[in-house]
This record gives sequence, C-alpha cells and structure tokens, in this order.
Amino acid sequence: MKTAKIRPIKSAFQSGEVIALIQRLDGIKIDPVRLHYYEKTGLIKASVRSAQGCGKHKLYSFADLVMLRWFLQLRKQGLSMQKVRRGISYLRKNMPRYIEKPFEHELFFVTDGQDMFALVNGEEAISLVRNPGQKFFGVMVYDFKKMIDDTLEAVEKAA
Repeated sequence: MKTAKIRPIKSAFQSGEVIALIQRLDGIKIDPVRLHYYEKTGLIKASVRSAQGCGKHKLYSFADLVMLRWFLQLRKQGLSMQKVRRGISYLRKNMPRYIEKPFEHELFFVTDGQDMFALVNGEEAISLVRNPGQKFFGVMVYDFKKMIDDTLEAVEKAA
C-alpha cells in the first residue's frame, strides 16, 4: 500500500504547544518540568532548536511530537520506562530513518505489555525490547479503519 507524502502544516513547536497538543490529542497532562526531564534523559529531543540561553525557546519538530505521543502511549499501555527506553534506543541506533522521516514509511507499533514490536511496511514484526532485532512471524495487525472503509465502499458500489 503506497501512502501519499504528508507534510505537517507547522514544522516547529514550542514546549507549551507540545504540552497543549498532547493534552488535547491524548488526554495526558504533562508539565514543562516533565517535558524537560524526558529531553534531559534522552527520550525525546528538541531537534529543531535546543535551549540556547535566555529568550530562546526550544523548538520541537513534528517528528519529535509524534515520538513523544508514541512514548506516552506505550507508558499508558503498561510498558515500563526501562523497556520504552530500550525500544527507542534500538530504533534510533538501528532504524533511524523510521524516526527521522516518519511520513515515508508504513510503520505500526504493537505491545503486549512486555515487549514492543515494530511492524515495518506490513512485512515483518521486529522485537525492540526482549530480543532486539529479532524478527517474529505470525503477528497479524489489521487496519480496522481501512477494513471499515473498504467494506463501506463495496456496499455502496453494490447498492
């Protein structure tokens, strides 16, 4: 399945905007201190511009925002902070193109609360925590929204 190139309307976000978007999209409240902690410990980074003295705001890219949302969702699903760190570290080291250019890939993440898997372009499931890099077979993820859309389209055509 080929996806169209997506470009965000905005390319850089200040900390307050990131916090407000996370609250609106995911219902998760984080404060500036927590956001700073995540950056200080390497979970996320302000890749457009890091803090540069007085009066200069950190700027996060759209990909940074997506990465933070993903991290927070994994935590919400019960994955420990250590496992999330291990998974993110593996991705950054071995699969950086998926993080740096998230729009160019069809990528899904699945967790069972113990491990996290990256499903790349619908072809393979790769462990990111327990057995980093190990490919798994027999993992099936359905794009339920696509299934609904396809079914609706077929019903409309048949009518």
